[in-house]
Amino acid sequence: MIFERGQTIVRRHLYPDGRVGSVLCGRVVSDDERGLALWIDAGSQAMRRVDTAGQPTRQLSLLTELRMTTMLTLSTWQPFRTLMLMPPGAAHSIWWSWRTEAGFTHWYVNLERPITRWAGGVDVYDQELDLLVYPDGRWSWKDEDAFAEYTGEPAFWDEAEAAGVRAEGERLLALARAGAAPFDGRWIDFQPDPEWRPTVMPHWWELPADATCWGPDYFRP
Repeated sequence: MIFERGQTIVRRHLYPDGRVGSVLCGRVVSDDERGLALWIDAGSQAMRRVDTAGQPTRQLSLLTELRMTTMLTLSTWQPFRTLMLMPPGAAHSIWWSWRTEAGFTHWYVNLERPITRWAGGVDVYDQELDLLVYPDGRWSWKDEDAFAEYTGEPAFWDEAEAAGVRAEGERLLALARAGAAPFDGRWIDFQPDPEWRPTVMPHWWELPADATCWGPDYFRP
């Protein structure tokens, strides 16, 4: 399944038990041998989990959140303008991040299982550990404590998979420290189509990926 430039799709982050944890929506920049590139502008709509009092649950341990009553509600992607590249079959995605007035700020390496494509977008299982890389050569790991906490939990990943996640992160860190692709300056001067506005959450955001009752016309805003 190949997506067209300018097409609106969703990127759904699934909980380890299969529930939708959050949803982002954006416009396809390209979909080719380099992977799927998705533009998510600041101000685009998103779906995030909140508790029964309407308070965001994102700062909680996911082990706690999975045992709570939560619901998805509309939110906003901010403060970054973001280009996400999901290479074919890769256990990561790389996000180029810009602030509206400050320009390019950093790369965000999201370690994840390879995406699953469906008619309305892609689904992904996040693996918690992330890597931040800055143009001046600085870098740092993100969420190392949570990654360690979840390792060995039945719903998440075992020690062997955790080792693979860490190895993938270390491989990308080595590329970043060497200034090698994709950390070699490519995409930093990217400009979206001037007609692209922040994306509105499409009506198919919660459609099961295996639904077969809708044709291509359904997936048009």
